[in-house]
Amino acid sequence: MELVLSKASLKFLEKLPLKETEKLQDRLAHLLQSIEVEGIIPFNELDIKSLKGDWKGFFRLRVGKVRVVFTINSEADELQVYDIDFRGNIYKSLPLDLTSLSTKV
Repeated sequence: MELVLSKASLKFLEKLPLKETEKLQDRLAHLLQSIEVEGIIPFNELDIKSLKGDWKGFFRLRVGKVRVVFTINSEADELQVYDIDFRGNIYKSLPLDLTSLSTKV
């Protein structure tokens, strides 16, 4: 499975302190490994929740005060990170535009 980050996600990660960036990378790597090896999303283990309403089909990963909004595209075998931001900003700053997903990691 491939990790795809949006431009907004990359921009946020560049501003984040190195320690927080490493923590996020570890959690995303663990998520990818769980999906690839076990074929499941570890909801309780990584504090992941399904989003509702307009965000149906998206998931939220919590890492401290930072939130990662992502979706899984099983056809393209990709975990697409839509945005990464702080808890208070993530949901109001997200326009629902999937064309911003671009950078493969």
